[in-house]
Amino acid sequence: MIHLTHALVALLLLAPAAHAVQVYRCIARDGAVSYQDKPCPARQKQSTVSLQDAPIVSSVPQPATSIMSPAPPASAAPAYEPPPSPLPVMYACTRYDGQRKYLSDIPTAPYAVPLGAEGYPGQSLDRAYGHADRLGMSAPEEARKPPVRGGPLIANAYVEVQDHCVPAPPSQVCEELQRRFDANHEKLRMAFPSDKPPLQSREDELNAQLKGC
Repeated sequence: MIHLTHALVALLLLAPAAHAVQVYRCIARDGAVSYQDKPCPARQKQSTVSLQDAPIVSSVPQPATSIMSPAPPASAAPAYEPPPSPLPVMYACTRYDGQRKYLSDIPTAPYAVPLGAEGYPGQSLDRAYGHADRLGMSAPEEARKPPVRGGPLIANAYVEVQDHCVPAPPSQVCEELQRRFDANHEKLRMAFPSDKPPLQSREDELNAQLKGC
């Protein structure tokens, strides 16, 4: 059996790697072999061994080499989503006589109404359209005659009026867009397949505008 003494271990630990280290190989009477840094006892056979370039073994524990874990895969880029369409411009309008409010995509152009419907001073509708009886027409039928702009102020004349319109606030526009979307969606749901493409395009357009609300 071969025994390596503590002194030899210490010698190997401290020896520089670039120099030879000489140790003694001792063989006892029973054949046991040992190595030491001092000459062997007198009764043992002795020989020397030269160790070249013995590696330096540090007694200081070295930090364990960290195994770098693979970087987590980069998260997939989110699917591109087009920005919402800008809200369309709408107009909150009040009828010329203040009797009705409504929302319009464009400001209302001037239009003609009968003077009698305007409450021409001092005349009732019967009186304003009295000559209609002579022509065999009722007052409403007379009112449906084509408008004559710029005519004289007589019973069957018309006057040009215009509703009052101002840009609608975003909240009112969004409310109207939702109303239009719901109405179109119901038509799309009930439509025949051949009639669905334009309704689907309109739904997509309204849905994009509603994203801006």
